[in-house]
This record gives sequence, C-alpha cells and structure tokens, in this order.
Amino acid sequence: MTTPVTMVSLDGSEKDGRALAVAAALADISGDDLYLVRVFEYGTTTRSARAGALGVTDAAMELRENARSDTAKVADRFAADTRRRVTWDLLEAVDVAGALTQHAVERDVRFVVMGTRAASAAGRTLRGSVADRVMRESPRPVVLVPPGADFMRGKRVRIGRVLLPLDGSALAAKSVDYLLALPHANELEYVLLEVVAPGAERPKEEAEQRLAAAANRVRARGARAVETGVVEARQPAEAITTIIRDALVELIAMSTRGAGGLRRFVLGSVAEGVVRESEVPVMLLTPEALDAVQ
Repeated sequence: MTTPVTMVSLDGSEKDGRALAVAAALADISGDDLYLVRVFEYGTTTRSARAGALGVTDAAMELRENARSDTAKVADRFAADTRRRVTWDLLEAVDVAGALTQHAVERDVRFVVMGTRAASAAGRTLRGSVADRVMRESPRPVVLVPPGADFMRGKRVRIGRVLLPLDGSALAAKSVDYLLALPHANELEYVLLEVVAPGAERPKEEAEQRLAAAANRVRARGARAVETGVVEARQPAEAITTIIRDALVELIAMSTRGAGGLRRFVLGSVAEGVVRESEVPVMLLTPEALDAVQ
C-alpha cells in the first residue's frame, strides 16, 4: 500500500522555511511521506537582465539548474531533519498555480502546504497571489502558513491543539471527521468554535447544542481533550483569529464552503482575514475532500 504524501510548494524564498516546518508537523499526525515541489517559471525568469547577457536559452538553463540544485539540497536536509521519506520534483510552467493544482491532483496528495507573503501596501495578503489561486482551485486540502507564523521557520514544531470553526452545516461538521480520520488524530486536542450574530439568543443556544453533540462525537473517537465555545461577533474572521492566543492552538482547520456566516469563506474576506491575521497555519478543507468522509 502506497503511503500518502503531503506536498510542500517551494519557491526559494523565506516562506519555504515556514511551510517545511508545518509540513513536518502535519506528517507527524498523518504519517505521510513528504514531497517537495518547486515550479520553474520559464515565461518570466528568462526575461531578466542576465537572460539578455547570456541569451535566453543559456539563462534559462542556468536558472533551472540552480533551482534543481537548491531543491535537492533542501530535500536532503529535510529528510535528515525529519527522518522521513522525502522526494522532490522541479516542474516547468508559465502558470505556477495551475501547475501546482494539477500536480497535486495527479499525485493524489493529502495536503498542499505553502507559505503566504506579507501584506502588500494595499493591505492584501492573498488576493491575486499563487497561494490565493491554489486555495480557490485545488480540490485537495490546502494548508496556508501566513507571515504571522514565521516563528515556526527553521524549528521542529508540534501541532497539539487544533481550532475548528463550525457553522452548523453538514459540510463543516465533516471537517471534524476529516481530522479524526488521520492516523494520529486521537493525540490532538480540539477546540470547537461557532460564531453567531450578537443579540440573537436562540441561535446561540442552538450553536451550543450543536457543539456539545460534536464534542461528544470527538470524545467517543478517543481524542485527548475537547473544548467548545460560542462567540458573538459580527466579523467571523476577527473572532476566529482572536481565539488563537486564548485557546493556545497551533492550527486552524475549517471547511471552505458551508451554511451560515462562513458560506462565502473561500471566495471573500473571511479567508483573507483569517490567513492575514492568523499566527498559526490555516488548513482549508475542500468540499471534495470532505465529501469522501463517511
């Protein structure tokens, strides 16, 4: 039986250190092999000043070989550090996001892990970026590691507590079952959260009942600890990221489509707000991945 793989997207920048640290921590939970992928952007890297000096073909070959050598060295160090099987590929494409998404599907990876850049002058972290497109287009779960999680870079980190924002939908509830199906999921501690609009008493009571039922299901699967909380807030993203330090979580895991306040999660401000402000990785569980949960 083939061991599942967690794919890590690299680009040679400081973001790689964050993504590698989180991928190693996820592998401790999932038991996955690790697979590093770097996309060589032929269409843009050959339009540099050096390309003009060397000639397009020579410059492209040099850049490609440098990327290949760098990726091989990273893979060797990563394998030694994690003591896991680490493989790697250098892809060549003009469309980086498209190549990563397609490759993730072809390799049937469990997760795609990638770092995100710091906010631009306009205050945007994701919109229009490679990470944004992969998040929107990948049918595989995507784990984004934001700049706020830079303290993880270069360290051997552990994921022990997970925050799961729920919204009352069946799809969101499956995000709990998805994590529970991982080989070492019972070693995690779970914090289940639901955000409701302020001043609506009955919805809060209903949310508490849903969370209690979900918590009982998690406990029945042997989880180490389960906590629940209902928060009244008009801004779900802000409420979710505020909980991080109070609950001492190392990962946020949430579905990318559901009912209620998070219905437009993958398409708009909630996703961008959570990733931009989060100090921990954010796992986005796609409908396709969750539909496979029994």
